[in-house]
Amino acid sequence: MGVGVGQILSRIENVMPKLTQSEQKVARFVLESPEEAMIISVQEMAARSLSSSASVVRFCRSIGLKGFPELKVALSADLAQGQKTGYFDLNKNENTAEIVDKILSNVIQSLKDTVGQLDVAMIEKVAHSLYMAPVIFAYGIGASALVAEDIAQKWLRMGKNVYAFHDTHVLTMSMANAPKGSVFIGISYSAATKEVLELMKFAQKSGLTTVSFTGFGRSELSDISDFNLFTSLAPEAKVRSAATSSKHSQFFVVDVLYYAYASININDSIDKITRTRKATNELKNLPET
Repeated sequence: MGVGVGQILSRIENVMPKLTQSEQKVARFVLESPEEAMIISVQEMAARSLSSSASVVRFCRSIGLKGFPELKVALSADLAQGQKTGYFDLNKNENTAEIVDKILSNVIQSLKDTVGQLDVAMIEKVAHSLYMAPVIFAYGIGASALVAEDIAQKWLRMGKNVYAFHDTHVLTMSMANAPKGSVFIGISYSAATKEVLELMKFAQKSGLTTVSFTGFGRSELSDISDFNLFTSLAPEAKVRSAATSSKHSQFFVVDVLYYAYASININDSIDKITRTRKATNELKNLPET
């Protein structure tokens, strides 16, 4: 699960519930004493966190790092950036100006955390798979359905056969007859949506290339997928659980993937975008720009 090293402290906070008990001991020590964690050895960290050297190494891998040296680099980069903006939940009787500031802070922090764990090589692999795919399917429920529709709209402009069916029966019938090389993108911020998991299994059984698009962290959904795309995991909150900051980070990753795809053949991409813009302008009786 190779990812970037930025925003490591936020990543540790967000992934904490998915860690084992021994890994959580290491995580708590790093969060409480990041400056010290940056300069001590594996053995010293194991002793200070009341865990073991093996737990420290497993912890590093669980948060997407290759090992202990990369954790030190990540902590150094994080501390050099200063304090994070932070996540905030909404409270009773807040004025609108405070709400604006809190939501802006949440969005900024979510985007920063997502950028910090983006795997550029993975983005490029997924972009290439989409470029070669005869058909693309994207599926999500609730707020994730909006992300699936955004994927469909963007790649339609690129001339691809892409579908974001809401009906799971229609989707399974379509995937059952999909040509070789077709791609299924399963979107679930929690990585626990039953329908997405079942469709991912069906897509694999049907020979499709599979892409999971989830909040950061290992899951059954990511384990069974050929490729994984991750966004940051914001801390749980009553109001924010309605997919606010997470939605912005999902759309951001889609945009990054879209531009990576377009750059594979930029002249052809520009030509297709120009033609679709001309077509929609004619529909609206607007002059060409």
